[in-house]
Amino acid sequence: MDRIIKTYGKIVRLRPSGFWPGFIVGLIYFSFIFRWFWSLYPLNAFGVESGFYSFLLILFVFTLSVAGTAFFWGLCSFFIFKLNKNPKFYLIPLITAGIFVLVEYARAWGFGFLWMGSESLLGPHWTLGSPAYSFISWPFVLNISSVLGIYGIDFLLAWIVGTIFLFVADKYTINSKKVLFNLGLVVLIFFITIELSSKNNSGMADTIKISLIQTKDEAMFKFSADEILDNYTKKLEALKEAANTVDGGVVIFPESSNFSKTLLNFLDSNSAQSYFKKLSDKEFTIVDNNILPDEESFKSRTLFISSKNGVSGFYDKQLLTPAGEYLPYVLKFLLFVLGENTIIAENSGLKTGTHSDLLNHDNSKIKILVCSDVVSPVISSQGQYDLLIFLQNLGAFNGSDAIESQFLSMLRFRAAENGKYAVLASNFGRSYIINSNGQIEKSTTETGYKILTANVVPNKERTWYNKLGDLPILLLSLAIFGYRVLIAIAFPLRGPSRVIK
Repeated sequence: MDRIIKTYGKIVRLRPSGFWPGFIVGLIYFSFIFRWFWSLYPLNAFGVESGFYSFLLILFVFTLSVAGTAFFWGLCSFFIFKLNKNPKFYLIPLITAGIFVLVEYARAWGFGFLWMGSESLLGPHWTLGSPAYSFISWPFVLNISSVLGIYGIDFLLAWIVGTIFLFVADKYTINSKKVLFNLGLVVLIFFITIELSSKNNSGMADTIKISLIQTKDEAMFKFSADEILDNYTKKLEALKEAANTVDGGVVIFPESSNFSKTLLNFLDSNSAQSYFKKLSDKEFTIVDNNILPDEESFKSRTLFISSKNGVSGFYDKQLLTPAGEYLPYVLKFLLFVLGENTIIAENSGLKTGTHSDLLNHDNSKIKILVCSDVVSPVISSQGQYDLLIFLQNLGAFNGSDAIESQFLSMLRFRAAENGKYAVLASNFGRSYIINSNGQIEKSTTETGYKILTANVVPNKERTWYNKLGDLPILLLSLAIFGYRVLIAIAFPLRGPSRVIK
């Protein structure tokens, strides 16, 4: 233990002092978080035939993503060590929590700037790797997220870890007033939050029957005619079966299913409408995601199709995936250096959507999230809706368990934060029904072509988080940080800085 503490002390003193402990921990942590990048190899689905170039591109994206996100944790430890030099200060764990939240919020912005391109949607969207997601199996954490959101949970986590760290480092004793003060405040906030998060079911509406069509379309740069026909035939059979069981509800295809677009390659508009009408005597809604042209560009567009009346609305994906759906500037430069100009020309990418209609179904409003949309708490809390639908495509990742579990954790938090049922229709992964507390109610047992049908309960009630978002916890963190900076300026600590040796 003494050797570990001495090594830690040496790392702390490296210039810039305090930065490197957080950066090193960040490198290890985010290397684990972003491990799913390697499931993309080789990049044939993106038009890169060379295995060597595939390795170089993935290594570059992985390294820059890990180092870029770890940089913010380095900033976090830098500020913590600079502002918490006095070990007798009562509020060290609280200040640590405030700094961590501000840095995590900056990191959510920073990832977007790191991979900026012409189609970037800048904002606090990229919450991949938030420590809050690691506590998805703790029901009370999901409960309080309806009040605090992930940043509030990060705040409490950093507060507790800061108190424990000072205790282990012999700066606090178990019965000291500092420990009792900090843990007492945490417990008090916890119970207040639990009380606020208790839901009133008066906003619950009648159930809606949902049928999720799970697919297994491989991600390929080009499909043969036989492959297109085979996938299309399987979807026709699945839709026919779902139409017989959905009982006037909603049938949902996953991201990039392109079912309706393919259908129009075989049938004209009138014949397609006749086909939908014959599927069921009852009117039901089909949710289908396609890559469609729009004003000299292409968008990831989710169509809302009434089986009796045709297209009733659509949603365009807002948060496009860097490198997958548009080329960031830094990656364009790398491809230019490598001489892969054909990739730049042929795979120019999609355009960011601005059309964000909600789906109206039987007096219920349904919000759509497509793939990377789910990483953003901001996007998921926009608008007043009653049910959440998430369309996912893991084909390019070959069904990686790592990214599937991370997306599932984020969706469960989005459901709990907003107090809404959420359903997940997946390509190359499993599909899920998640209740308004973020708990899994039903799922498919394996990948492949499956149908998952369940009754879900729309909820018109809004949670505290849905109303207020992250503003309260950000203002609190900023106030704590500002207070400590003012104290440091007004009463500078004299003598050498105290670090753990």
